[in-house]
Amino acid sequence: MAKNQVVELDPFEDWNPHDKQIEVMESQAKNNVLNCGRRGGKTNVGARKFYDYILADIERGKGLPFKPPKNLKKMKKPKPRLEYWCISPTYAMSEIQQEEISATIPEDAIEKWDSSKNRVWLKGFILIQFKSADNPKTLVGKGLDGVWLDEASKMKPETWSGYLSYALADKDGWSIWTTTPEGINWFAEEIVLKGQFIDAGLEEGQYQNDPDWRNFYWTSLDNPIPELQRNILKMMDTYPKRYVDREIRAKFNVFHGQVYDEFSRGVHVVRMRCLDETMRLYEVTFPDGSKRDIQMRRFIGGMDHGWNDPAVLLVIGCTGEDYFIVEESYEQHVNVLIVDEQGNMEDCLVKRYKELHDRYCFDVIWADPAEPEYISTYQKYELPVQAADNAIGPGIKEVSSLYKVKSGSGRPNLYVNSSCKNTIKETEAYKWKEKKKNGQQTDDPEDKDNHTQDSKRYAIYNDRRETTGFAFG
Repeated sequence: MAKNQVVELDPFEDWNPHDKQIEVMESQAKNNVLNCGRRGGKTNVGARKFYDYILADIERGKGLPFKPPKNLKKMKKPKPRLEYWCISPTYAMSEIQQEEISATIPEDAIEKWDSSKNRVWLKGFILIQFKSADNPKTLVGKGLDGVWLDEASKMKPETWSGYLSYALADKDGWSIWTTTPEGINWFAEEIVLKGQFIDAGLEEGQYQNDPDWRNFYWTSLDNPIPELQRNILKMMDTYPKRYVDREIRAKFNVFHGQVYDEFSRGVHVVRMRCLDETMRLYEVTFPDGSKRDIQMRRFIGGMDHGWNDPAVLLVIGCTGEDYFIVEESYEQHVNVLIVDEQGNMEDCLVKRYKELHDRYCFDVIWADPAEPEYISTYQKYELPVQAADNAIGPGIKEVSSLYKVKSGSGRPNLYVNSSCKNTIKETEAYKWKEKKKNGQQTDDPEDKDNHTQDSKRYAIYNDRRETTGFAFG
């Protein structure tokens, strides 16, 4: 084919970019880094910038002269004239890149889309491959003409420093980065700081102003689609402030101090008195002194295993949209199961938890999945214990959203009974890690003061996932 056949096609004819996206398309920098809020259109423009740079390589004759392989359809690994990679943290996430690439590249420019091998051949022996950064060692061994890394801040640092930077150096290749920040990690310090200052929470004096690197920064609010803006405003009312700052305003430096900084005794700690155990009816006295009779629709539990560390079972009442931590079992050095020679159960966690189950009739008890033998023991004695999804970041976000006071109602959706002393104490003491060993900030909590916090997260995160399909996208 003629070298400019693909160039004559216009892949952007029906695309209506917003102002920030236009700035990206006008950039001539070798490396373009887009740090943006969610739903801001970064992946949408990333695909178009990726293809635009491929067209530029073709137009200037990169990769020529080229001797085409004789049997392209039969060869397992034919050598391309130009090769580009689209990289996501996982193969599942790469589907987003593939969808955007499919919507960008004209059908007339495609020789073959081989979905089974996660690759696309463009006419002219030009190869695009979709890769996962889950195991960076698989990204070794090839010289590349260009790469597009989507959600790059979620990747491991060696993805770039150990592999891709060398692969691009072999062929003087370019890079495109599209991401929402994940704290001050390697992406912030090794990639963003190469370019020009952006007001995203990093110190201005640290930026290197390398002319080969161009930073772009915008928030979710910069995408003017009316329906999207309505959703963003709703999310800002629902998200805790630090998640708004990171995921909507695309700031790096927001996770520090108390994990649940929305929590306040003057807002979330209530006094609860059971009026009718059979009807699950409680008199609740709120911090402002007001009282309401509240009927729980159901009870769920959150369980954290322990020996030297305390074993915890939280009893959580659910009214529909609201959660009340009603009671806590918080015990050290208590065996899971003790049965005497006559088969009688002695004092142990199974016995204590069965007594709680007799009172509350749990729908389910979500437990730390790390001890499957304990879960099996509880199930054997007819306790409704299930292994929880132990997702720390999403779980904390879900709990935080319930602690947040909503502007519409003027109240939160999660309360703690004043008798749950350990839950209250640990909620106030639960902190983010300040530094990793390499000096980078992190979005991980400290591994202490977390026994009730893990139990709470197991119960609420898994319950919300099953009953509401998650509060957050």
